[in-house]
Amino acid sequence: MRALFGSHLPLLFRSMAATRTPSASKSTSTSPSKAPSKSKRKATAQRAEPSPERHVVDGEVVAAAPKRKTAKKGAKKGAAKAAKGAKTKAAKAPKRAPLSARTADPMELYQLAVQSPELDAAFLARVFKKLTGREARHLREDFCGTGYLMAAWLARHKENTAEGFDIDPEPVSWGLTHNFDKIVDAAERCSFHLKDVREPSHKKPDIRTSPNFSWMILTERQTMLEYFRTVHADLVDGGVFVLDIYGGPEAMEEMEEVRKVSPGFTYVWDQKRYDPATGAYHCRIHFRFKDGTELRNVFDYHWRLWTLPEVLDILREAGFQRVESWWEGTDADGVSGNGVFRQNDKGENCPAWVTYIVAQK
Repeated sequence: MRALFGSHLPLLFRSMAATRTPSASKSTSTSPSKAPSKSKRKATAQRAEPSPERHVVDGEVVAAAPKRKTAKKGAKKGAAKAAKGAKTKAAKAPKRAPLSARTADPMELYQLAVQSPELDAAFLARVFKKLTGREARHLREDFCGTGYLMAAWLARHKENTAEGFDIDPEPVSWGLTHNFDKIVDAAERCSFHLKDVREPSHKKPDIRTSPNFSWMILTERQTMLEYFRTVHADLVDGGVFVLDIYGGPEAMEEMEEVRKVSPGFTYVWDQKRYDPATGAYHCRIHFRFKDGTELRNVFDYHWRLWTLPEVLDILREAGFQRVESWWEGTDADGVSGNGVFRQNDKGENCPAWVTYIVAQK
């Protein structure tokens, strides 16, 4: 089992201009998915082209289908000529300017530093099939933020659909602009809801997830129980709910962990404060750059550091008939995770660990 801190941590979007104070009745903004392994990921920080037009109708984000351009007369001839010219003279890609606090996009940095949505989507699909014997098609992501996981889910299969719930329109808008351009029919297969995560889905999901510990914003047991009960009622019969949790002695230490990320910045996970009597937990994320500049307190979290047995008990009380924890195996070096998660009732006592919780209706 790996020691994980600073690698795959959740996101509560905070505007650079004003801090939002979360409440237990609201979803955290932008909580992209945790990467379930330490596999190296090739990541680029290039900006995507704008996504299809979108607008909000009664709390729902509606994306218009992308417009398909009709080729004008002579376009084929012109395209052939351009292709021929490209063979003789390859165009050089523009060189990206070094990142700095002035030029960097915090949302982009977060996705590069933290997320591996393809791995998460693959895990969700594997667990669902193992428990039910069939393929999951409809996914719901709570605290969905930019919808990075939703986009990866859609990309897995042409019949996959997804919906996401989040109360903050800012990361949702950013995600629509940056994460869905390669999915031409995203408007038909995906929807965002700017609503509380306890609101029902438009379509009962096969699998529902609350990734990257974003559910820890719910700090009272009764509120957590209410949330889990709404999840249970919302799923299809036999449906599966997946969330993740982290712990271990290092989780309680007031410390910073620093990690370098390509293309040229440093990710800082700051465990600012932990109160052992209440479980109150304050953490932050900073980004540092090679030119010496820094973006501090870009993302800010006020959570409760729940224990695994507490959460398993609440899920059972909420009505889930099968509740399990899935732990990552250890690589040949005896330290790193191997990226393979399996059901384990006891777990492994590491200084810092992350495990999936899988609950079936």
